[in-house]
Amino acid sequence: MSATVSEIYNKTNIALDTLSNLWQTMLKVIEAVSATAAASLTVEPDLVELQKIRKEYELLMTTLKTTVEWLQKNPINDNELNVEAAAPSADVEERLELQAESERINGQLKRLLNQSYSLQFQLELFFTSAQQTLLK
Repeated sequence: MSATVSEIYNKTNIALDTLSNLWQTMLKVIEAVSATAAASLTVEPDLVELQKIRKEYELLMTTLKTTVEWLQKNPINDNELNVEAAAPSADVEERLELQAESERINGQLKRLLNQSYSLQFQLELFFTSAQQTLLK
């Protein structure tokens, strides 16, 4: 069974996230080893912390390797890619229709809002006029 394009896409994203985490962990390893080497003459090195960071690095490396192996075993089928690439055109058309409908409704709402402001102004004028008439 071949993997779908979305599965391949998801696995690729996972691999990229893992690669980013691997890079961060590699920097932690370098920093920890540098700090330990710099302080090794005066302080006993914290080997437990170094081993913890190394295990984290190895776990991420294993995860990345298995994900890459899966991606290599499941290449993207050009036919599936073309079929899924055609689908967004329908989505784009629907989005454009929805956007046009949204603009039409937005225009109607603006007109209604302007009418309500106009009505509110006329009511205030009427109310003021009625109060002045009562005061006379």
